[in-house]
Amino acid sequence: MNKITTVIVNRWIYKLRSIVMVALLSGVICSPIISYAKSPKSALKELKKKYEKIETFQADFNEVFEWAHTGEKTQRTGKIILAEGKRFRIDTEDQLIICDNYAIYRYNKLKSQVIIEPLEDNTESLIPRRMLLNFADEFKADKLTELPVHEQLGFRLDLISDKPDEVLMTSATLWATLEDKTIHRLKFSDLNGNITTYYLSNITSNKIIDPGLTTFQNPPNVEVFDLR
Repeated sequence: MNKITTVIVNRWIYKLRSIVMVALLSGVICSPIISYAKSPKSALKELKKKYEKIETFQADFNEVFEWAHTGEKTQRTGKIILAEGKRFRIDTEDQLIICDNYAIYRYNKLKSQVIIEPLEDNTESLIPRRMLLNFADEFKADKLTELPVHEQLGFRLDLISDKPDEVLMTSATLWATLEDKTIHRLKFSDLNGNITTYYLSNITSNKIIDPGLTTFQNPPNVEVFDLR
């Protein structure tokens, strides 16, 4: 290869590199996460579209509760199951809460006591599903920030309540992966400024759930307080 040919080849290589660089930069500028971040409302709409189709939900959770006035934090871990209707199961080391569509059973494992309350007018029966699946009906989108979530491309979506003086939770924040729109962390603030954060893992949805998991059976020698 003579000197002239070498110069021509080098020029073509330089041009090719420039074209590749422009293409890469264009890909970054036009990447889904950048355009997605322009519309918090669209992000909430996409999440709602996915989560309103979920009939059953299971996950392991780590819950961190922080008192507003003292800054004191408490923590618990467990597993949550949301079945059809209002049925659910929240199982932690110290407590088991079950709703079977008719009543709520709170079993204190340490004291070996169970409190049974009627489902009617019991707003707690609605909280798990409202917080984990129907959040889009409780809040409106405020701000979206792109960031890694669960070691993947993701975003944080800040939400505020339409009626902060009439609901228990005044604001919320969701952390979700971009590709599959799965929420891995949720944070809620109540009327008193207390903050509850849930870290979710081993998430599955729309799987058949054994009815026995949302049916309470009294353990041996348990003390029962039936308030129905």
